[in-house]
Amino acid sequence: MCARYTLTAEDKEILKAHPLKGIEGYQPDPNIAITDKGLIITSDEPDRIQHMHFGIVPHNAVSNKLTYDTWNIRSEEVMQKKTYRPLMINRKTCLIISDGFIEWKEEADGKDPYHFTVIGRKEKTFCFAGLWSQWIDPETNEPYRTYGIMTTISNETVGKVHTKKRMPVILPRNKELKWLDKNKSIDELLEMCIPFPDSLMVATKLKRDINAVSTKKKPNKGIDLLKPLNTDEGPKQGDLDL
Repeated sequence: MCARYTLTAEDKEILKAHPLKGIEGYQPDPNIAITDKGLIITSDEPDRIQHMHFGIVPHNAVSNKLTYDTWNIRSEEVMQKKTYRPLMINRKTCLIISDGFIEWKEEADGKDPYHFTVIGRKEKTFCFAGLWSQWIDPETNEPYRTYGIMTTISNETVGKVHTKKRMPVILPRNKELKWLDKNKSIDELLEMCIPFPDSLMVATKLKRDINAVSTKKKPNKGIDLLKPLNTDEGPKQGDLDL
């Protein structure tokens, strides 16, 4: 699925694609994991960027602690799940700003990470299709906003790495605003949840240093985590050789 992704673009690169308010406080992050904050644009407030936590906390949850997988949402099953069905019905859709995601290939001695990025665009960033939710802290009455990534069957590029043959839904630029359109039917929204073209993706093998989730005691957010394995150069098309 997709439990780790990246957003390392500079502010100006993000604003080039999404010239909106709300980016204040943004810090590039090469290792966004569950409960970390990401940059989100919602259907309710499409005119601003918001900072939300990765992993949906349902509005009626007892606490904001995640007790099961709500960071990935299978698009084929979304209307059968009690957590996500109300979000789709109420069009709680969102764009998740990213510039790459991580998947792992199982090897005999461990897991090898691969960084998947999109090519052929003027901007470095792209958007996952997502859903979002708001939980109100009963003690402080403060809102706690969270999001999850829609997933679909993988294309060939991702499928060479991901054994379960899944990938996040990456939206073409011309469909981003359509995903946020509250007037779209559920069927129209789900029709957008398809594999991204192989010809527009690059996979780069990374060091296993990125495998560790960052914590306060052991931070793991260095930009060098995205340096391709065995090279000092940046990622190139065709780096995936399986």
